[in-house]
Amino acid sequence: MYEIVNEPNLTIAFDMDTELSQFGVFGVYIKQGYNICAGYIDPSDWSGIHRGYKELVELYENCKGKATFTYVLTGEGDTLTFSLDQKGALTMEINICTIYNYKCNMTIEILDQTYLPKFIEFFKVFLEKGPK
Repeated sequence: MYEIVNEPNLTIAFDMDTELSQFGVFGVYIKQGYNICAGYIDPSDWSGIHRGYKELVELYENCKGKATFTYVLTGEGDTLTFSLDQKGALTMEINICTIYNYKCNMTIEILDQTYLPKFIEFFKVFLEKGPK
């Protein structure tokens, strides 16, 4: 478990699993105030993680843009999206629709760019565990 943000009113933690699925699965746990969003995202193949990672690095280098990790077979469903606006505010949108009709939507807008390297490092380590 990689705890990315640990503040009094906000916790963001990611986890990775390369054995649960041949495609790689990453878990997301967000607690914002009393709201909790937790689940896993299976991007259906490693290209979704590679693409999202590349977009995340570009977003950091250009100080603007969008990076999306998504379930690429359907183009909808479980998504994790990072976006950076002109003011430098980092927005993170999580949409998890997992089993048993559990659905979780959460948008976090109060992050600053200092968290971006931590997200990038998580996915870099994750990709290193993927198939070569």
